[in-house]
Amino acid sequence: MQITNLELIPVYSTREMGQTCPSDSEKAISHHIIVRLHTDADITGLGEMSDVNFELTPETVNGLATRLEPLLLGRSPFDLTAIQVDLEKQEWEHQVLPGIDIALHDAIGRALDTPIYQLFGGKYRERIPFAYPLAPCQIEADVEANLQRIERLQDQGHPTIRYYFGADLTLDERFLSDLRNRWGDSVEINALDASGRFDVETAIDVIGRFAAFKPNLVESPVKGRQNAPVEDFIAVKQAADVPISEHSSEAHVAVRLARHEAVDIFNLGVGYSGMTACQKVFGLAELFGIKTLMGSTVELSIGTAARAHLAAAVPNIDFPCYPAGPLVYYEQIVKERVGYEEGHIIVPDGPGLGVELDEERLAAQRLW
Repeated sequence: MQITNLELIPVYSTREMGQTCPSDSEKAISHHIIVRLHTDADITGLGEMSDVNFELTPETVNGLATRLEPLLLGRSPFDLTAIQVDLEKQEWEHQVLPGIDIALHDAIGRALDTPIYQLFGGKYRERIPFAYPLAPCQIEADVEANLQRIERLQDQGHPTIRYYFGADLTLDERFLSDLRNRWGDSVEINALDASGRFDVETAIDVIGRFAAFKPNLVESPVKGRQNAPVEDFIAVKQAADVPISEHSSEAHVAVRLARHEAVDIFNLGVGYSGMTACQKVFGLAELFGIKTLMGSTVELSIGTAARAHLAAAVPNIDFPCYPAGPLVYYEQIVKERVGYEEGHIIVPDGPGLGVELDEERLAAQRLW
């Protein structure tokens, strides 16, 4: 089986959350690239470059295809390691490598008529607990807007959230106080995500101030995030009563933080280097005794399915995970979205990713 053609299809999707803040009636838009790897065996592998941060003009997308084609065409998806090594010799925009890596794994799974989780050791768990993302409150109206989201999630049977905080700590306290007063502990706050807003002293003070709301963890507490000095993480970790998490998907970041025991939890995601690279860092975390969760860049169903398959196979997931895109986006491009039930992601069955493109929906979401 050889790859004969590469398709990169730019699409958009609309988030249910506001463009500038939670109460904004104008909705946020995300752009993605859908990958199709065609083969001479009449098998097509699907991939997704999710919520990309570069402009999707015909020039950029066609230029990307021109760079990728010599590394892919005429090769077998089963030559996965050799292809990955060659791809990693070059610098790519964020999400490019994962999109191709997902498509290669999907093609292999379809060729073998087996789900992708079998390629990573089999299904260790049937479903994955998840946390829904909530944007930070910036104006008064955002407090009620986010409370309404939680009410909707409660009605759907989804009890867990991840709240980005720190834009306005007074509004954050009001929102979280109202949350606890209205629902008590029936809402699980998996993470308070600071997105690298604070210096060390402020981070320690804020974590102490917000510990009463019972978050499972605080994410990215210090400026510089995963690239911050390890001394900053260690200072916060030693002073805080709440576990500290950081994005650690890139191997060099994970090794640096692990060697110094700088954080308690690794937020690991497919969105940096792909599925195989992500599995390796899960293994590193297990060796160092660091707890983990599966992160997200807010994917459509193709990207979400990839993360669900990997999360189903690795044994060491300790906290609710973040892939929630099929609930966040109004539009989808597949025949059936990845499913959610009682606060869990349902791992798709079927060969490969277990999802199929809907050509009409895909055409409706194309950027050009």
